[in-house]
Amino acid sequence: MRENIGFRFGLLILSFVFLSSCNLPLQNVPGATEVPLPTKTAPPTQTNIPPTPTPDAFIALDPGMVALDFVAQSCSATWSNNAFYLPCPGHLDEIEQGYVESSDHGVAEGMISVSAPLISMLPGQGDGNGSGLFGRYPALLIYPGDRFRTILACQGDSPCNAEFALEYFDQDGTYVDTNWSWMHMEGDGLIEISADISSLAGHTIELMLVMREKDSADNNWFMLIQPHIERDPDAQPPPTVAPTFTPELADQTPGVISGMVDMSTAPPYLTDPMNTEGGTPVVVTFFNLDNGTYWYIQTSLTGHPYYQMTVSPGTYQVVAYARGVGGEPYVVGGYTGKNPSCGQALQEVKVNQNERVENIVIADWNWTCGGTAYRPEKPGQVPIP
Repeated sequence: MRENIGFRFGLLILSFVFLSSCNLPLQNVPGATEVPLPTKTAPPTQTNIPPTPTPDAFIALDPGMVALDFVAQSCSATWSNNAFYLPCPGHLDEIEQGYVESSDHGVAEGMISVSAPLISMLPGQGDGNGSGLFGRYPALLIYPGDRFRTILACQGDSPCNAEFALEYFDQDGTYVDTNWSWMHMEGDGLIEISADISSLAGHTIELMLVMREKDSADNNWFMLIQPHIERDPDAQPPPTVAPTFTPELADQTPGVISGMVDMSTAPPYLTDPMNTEGGTPVVVTFFNLDNGTYWYIQTSLTGHPYYQMTVSPGTYQVVAYARGVGGEPYVVGGYTGKNPSCGQALQEVKVNQNERVENIVIADWNWTCGGTAYRPEKPGQVPIP
């Protein structure tokens, strides 16, 4: 869920409202509640395999060809949303922050009975409970010919609409966004996917299963059936690639931006109780002026306008996009450093290492003020709730 379009979408975090995409995971540091942002690298290629399996035609696993069984190792992974670490297995009576559980059976879309190892996934449900779901697995040396394989499905009658991705931390600890990603929603059925990851042969990496909701997080249950790394049993160990850690990486301890979206100054139709159910969600976007990346997070569906996002050190502009009216695709509000504020220039937000920048209130809506001040154009990959 991160793109680069003059501004490039990039990790993650906490929103008392949270998000849709992008999002990046929490570091595997005991007690940590903040998420590191990635250094972008050129992504490898992906392959989609679209056939729809029948209940009796799930992936036949040969134990001798499985280098990593994501289901068997599910609770060896560190699971998080964009705000909190999650227990594994999860508790069905505590799903507000998200949920993950492995099983040997389940029910997929179309009431298809699945008798195969699988992982059930649910993102955080808003109201400050984070968004997205990230499972960071123990380090694995990649061999030539290694492939990632799984079957994607909505769980049961869930109205799921999500992006699933395979991403990783390299051996330097750098988060790598890839284009190993697949959109999946209700009606798509069961889709088998495969990705050749042998371009990473010789590297020891920490693979990560990622789910990012594309609409509402509510009841967005997602299922991965038999996810695993497939390896030729005759493959020879590759020459290993040494880490290339540099001191500059130590200077990228993330910081946090938090605040709220002041909907009292938003266009009236966004808060009209006749048109909304408990409040209109918006998507808060953080534009990094230093490197052209951007991150976004969706506020809650229930009228709680607070957000929190973990970002890399840098200088940011913070804006919110909401659905438009009268032919306008969207309206945009910005942080100007003043409240009330109308038609004023955006104020830059400077975030240092491990710094918390609070009370960033988005209160200047151009639609209300006649669109007189500059606001960044909404990136195409940032969805309007």
